[in-house]
Amino acid sequence: MSFDYSVLYKSEDGISNTWREVYDENSSLPENLLCILQSSVFLPHDFYDLIAAYFLLPSALCNVVPYLFLHGQSGSGKSTLAKVAKHLHGVAFNSSSDTFAGIRNSLDQRRTTWVEMPLPEDSRRTYSKQVEKNTCMVWDDVDASVFINSPDLYRLFKFGYDRSTDKITLSSKEVGQNLEFRCFCPKVFSTISPLHLDDRFRELKRRLIVIPCKRVEEIPEARLSEMGITVDNWQQKLLNIDAYDWSGFSKEFQAYWDLDKAQAFIETRRELTKSKVGLTSQQLAISVDLLTTGIVAGIWEDRHHAVTRLKTYWDWFKSETEQGAGLGQLLKSFLVSEIKSCQVSGRTPEVYSCSIRQQVKAWVEMGWLYEAPKGTIVRDLMYDLGWRFNEGKWRKG
Repeated sequence: MSFDYSVLYKSEDGISNTWREVYDENSSLPENLLCILQSSVFLPHDFYDLIAAYFLLPSALCNVVPYLFLHGQSGSGKSTLAKVAKHLHGVAFNSSSDTFAGIRNSLDQRRTTWVEMPLPEDSRRTYSKQVEKNTCMVWDDVDASVFINSPDLYRLFKFGYDRSTDKITLSSKEVGQNLEFRCFCPKVFSTISPLHLDDRFRELKRRLIVIPCKRVEEIPEARLSEMGITVDNWQQKLLNIDAYDWSGFSKEFQAYWDLDKAQAFIETRRELTKSKVGLTSQQLAISVDLLTTGIVAGIWEDRHHAVTRLKTYWDWFKSETEQGAGLGQLLKSFLVSEIKSCQVSGRTPEVYSCSIRQQVKAWVEMGWLYEAPKGTIVRDLMYDLGWRFNEGKWRKG
């Protein structure tokens, strides 16, 4: 015998235990989203506004979007953040076990929708038009091995941040024919792997907005005090999003970006692009649509506030990557030592390539590197650090 358990959730005024119970109808979607994020996860850094702005990105209006990278150990809240994104966009989690064909088909379907448009010759009649829909891909538990074992998936992340370069060409079963796949859209993914410090993914990490997550027990007391919690009472103040039914929540997002807000988005982005906002060219390139979203949605009061918040993030990111940049940091420290040695002896700064190979091997043996990097990665890093190769030696300048 089967039963309809849904009747157990019905009350006199509707359905209980749904997202409506934690949603303030008198506040905007961005305000509600910020409140939900701040209540459901306690973060070591106050990056809730960045997360909310990212979740609200209208992908159909965007040209360049970074990826939101949720990094932390198990129990740190990263998967909870991913679930909020999933509910907001009404999408299922993508998994590392998904086939690339399945991922491609899923994104194609979620990016397109149909709208009714008035006929030019008779506005009382309409026709159906296919348009791009605002969407997002959400991944849970993606580690380095996924990108290594699935080159096509890495290509999706590598090129899918820029609308102008998002076309991936795939071979078809039909002889002499190829398939084209557009992979542009915001992407949220969580992992315990520090991909932003992994030199194997240098091209990817330049396109990341990194959100560090930690267990409450690991968060400094000063930060806990800022959030109004302690190690003893945080569980009582935590919003358990799994306790609610989030069906229909995505309709709030789809309705939010109406034509008026879309027009405001286009005009605000144009102003940001033309003006000098105080970010580096690379930071602005991947942040302009994020800045625009936060300003239009009212997450940030104005352009100055938005830029200040982005600067705060980029300053943190710079210190984070410099402190733990893996091979790059090891090479930098090694070369500084070599330069000092050459200066003491009055020699021109130079290092034999074989010395670098031996040093990298030693770092692997000591466990400072997970595995031996490819020679091309070492070479590119040496060039980035200002060294030039000639006749078996690297020379500074």
